[in-house]
Amino acid sequence: MRKLVALMKIRNDVSFVEARRMYEEEHVPLVMQMMPMIKDYRRNYLSVARAYIPSSEVLPDFDVVTELCFDTASELEAFLNRMRNGEEGRRLREDSRRFLIGGTTRMFDVDEVVTRRVVDCA
Repeated sequence: MRKLVALMKIRNDVSFVEARRMYEEEHVPLVMQMMPMIKDYRRNYLSVARAYIPSSEVLPDFDVVTELCFDTASELEAFLNRMRNGEEGRRLREDSRRFLIGGTTRMFDVDEVVTRRVVDCA
């Protein structure tokens, strides 16, 4: 499994609630329609009010952490190619500019490590 993590910033002139609605109800279905190689698509919305940040630290410059999972490296590459060079990428960037600040999204290819607690049911 391959995974991309994207850090995104909501536009200042769009409320957090409205941006989340636009993302979930309008943008996500478009992404899933145009990018069938995505196997798992998760959005994590930051809550600064519930954040654990020392008072001396600067607040994060992103509002949403998105996770995109692919079964293979070739599917990940196909996604990146479509985002960089394809009509799909152009349309998705155009759509996301309605609620995200264009040109500020950072995307990382990550190696995920998962630790699960094993529970003995005996």
